[in-house]
Amino acid sequence: MITSNEQNSALSEIPANKLQDAQHRVGVVEEFEKFSDSVVRENGTRMEALSVYCRQHNIKPRTLQRWIARHRDEGWMGLVDTRGRGSGDNDSISDEAFELFKSMWLDPRQPSVVTCLRNISYENRRQKKGWTIPNLRTMYNIVSRRIPYPSQVLWREGKAVYDAKCAPYIQADPDSVEPGQIWVGDHHQFNCWIRHNGQWARPWVTAWEDMRSRTITGFYISLSPNQTTIMLAMKKGLKEYGPPDSVKIDNGKDYDSKMWTGETKAERKARNALRKGYIDELNMAGLYAMMQISVSFSIPYHPQSKLIERFFDTVDCQFTKTITTYCGKDSERKPEGLNDMLASQKVIGNALDLERFTKLFGQYVEVYNNSSHSGKGMDGRSPLQVLATRTSKRIILDDALELLMKVWSGELIVRKNGVIFRGIHFGQYNPDLMACQGKTVRLAYDPTDMRRVDVYDAVTRKLITIAEQNQFINYGSAISETHVRDAMQQKTRAAKVMRGYKDSSLIANTDLTSQAIKAMQSEQISNSEQSNKTLRPVQTLLDGQVSAHKQLRAKTKLVAKPPREKLDMNLELLNPARKSRPDFVESYREGIAAYAEAKAKERRLANSA
Repeated sequence: MITSNEQNSALSEIPANKLQDAQHRVGVVEEFEKFSDSVVRENGTRMEALSVYCRQHNIKPRTLQRWIARHRDEGWMGLVDTRGRGSGDNDSISDEAFELFKSMWLDPRQPSVVTCLRNISYENRRQKKGWTIPNLRTMYNIVSRRIPYPSQVLWREGKAVYDAKCAPYIQADPDSVEPGQIWVGDHHQFNCWIRHNGQWARPWVTAWEDMRSRTITGFYISLSPNQTTIMLAMKKGLKEYGPPDSVKIDNGKDYDSKMWTGETKAERKARNALRKGYIDELNMAGLYAMMQISVSFSIPYHPQSKLIERFFDTVDCQFTKTITTYCGKDSERKPEGLNDMLASQKVIGNALDLERFTKLFGQYVEVYNNSSHSGKGMDGRSPLQVLATRTSKRIILDDALELLMKVWSGELIVRKNGVIFRGIHFGQYNPDLMACQGKTVRLAYDPTDMRRVDVYDAVTRKLITIAEQNQFINYGSAISETHVRDAMQQKTRAAKVMRGYKDSSLIANTDLTSQAIKAMQSEQISNSEQSNKTLRPVQTLLDGQVSAHKQLRAKTKLVAKPPREKLDMNLELLNPARKSRPDFVESYREGIAAYAEAKAKERRLANSA
């Protein structure tokens, strides 16, 4: 905030009547803040306090809200009525002071006017420059009058926002594009509320628009847009209008998902695809490529590169604003009392649900496609009239379209019990899938019916099989004999198919062991071939002791020579004579008896003691 001296100096320039009005407004704001605090303490809301206070003091709620905001941001000076003071001139601030102000304010950190004005006022006092420094309200007027808006956006918000808001762009000749040739796709969240599952929710639309004719070729309403809603929206358009030659899509994760383009955004960035702007999708394995549709990506933060943004603005003005629960594009444009209205049981009972909202929007799109347009190249014709002027139309057979327009998974590996996708198992006993264990596949499925999926080779996109969802049995629940028998039959049938891959009759009378040995012998390497190999000796710690071992072994042989004459000796005399077995048994029994008598004597002595 500005210092009190600066504020007093600024206030001295204000006429007495306007100063008195400003003081009155400050009093109103301060009185309302006290009133609001008391209401909130009694479990009320600030909006309720605002409504009651304005009725009591005959003030418009919008006016009081504006006073509160200005008092919060600018203090006293924000509540001064500066009308009738003239437009001001360039001498209201010294040139040197203004240059210093611009160097501070035109910054990506976006400092406030208050902060920068305070800084240059401090420098003026500290260095005794003698600059002419205006008050805060005048400074706001100087900023808006003397600093061009494009410069403000470029310096404070960055190049990307400048390109989107202010930079001129190349205007394309609409006649250079054939109707039906290029479609533009995007998501958009409606600025209104509907009821879904007992709660308020803001719906989304996923839409495709023909670039030349502005025809909305397909749309889908949902509460959470994703690649599935893109597919469903495009499916409607392809059935009625045929596929385009090219599509222009957002860089969001849904429209450029791997399901559509065949590769992730990270993979495209790795090869600088986004930097080039256009990608040849015919070289990719994605849905666009399978329909021979080329792809270009919109420039980020550049609405001119996506004409469908204009349609969404038109929808907001012509359609969404007519809905009772319209909430505005942002908090500043939020209708007053919206929260109170959404809490009303009458509004809740009459609110649109997803089905009714979709039906209403479909009626609006039909009217929009048949209404005359005054845009460039339209000449007052409707979008469908312009689309009808195309010289050719591409078509896809209905059966092929049904196969193509399914949700495609990423690459999955076939396991023992089939494939697992989003926690669901498919193809447990499917023999065609069992034969692909360890291989990579892709699944194509109808999001409204997940009982079965189409399994394709991940590389060639060749159909392998149609896999059913696995059946699970709850732990502890009773299992009928019929279910067990069916499961065992399927398991036996699958094993039989796997056994069928081998013809056992080819080796029925073959001795495989002898054949393997003979095969190994035929591949043996001769000694002459082995001698050609390079020998690499390995040194050990005992290499130098080999000769010593040989000498010791030779000496040992000399000492251990057998005697020349036999010794006449009876060797049995060296062994003592052994007792016969009966004597041994008798002495053993005597020893046992003596031991027992000694133990009995000890017990008698113990008892007497």
